[in-house]
Amino acid sequence: MSTEREVLITQKAMAYDLIELIDSSKTYTGEEVQEIIRAYISGSET
Repeated sequence: MSTEREVLITQKAMAYDLIELIDSSKTYTGEEVQEIIRAYISGSET
């Protein structure tokens, strides 16, 4: 079971990854963003 600290670290890492995605020069469709988030949640690589 994850500790509160581990959960917080994971949340911050996900937020950082999403900011990097948004700040990238590539443009994503809504569908692509949903696919990336789903892959992130399931632990898959896109």
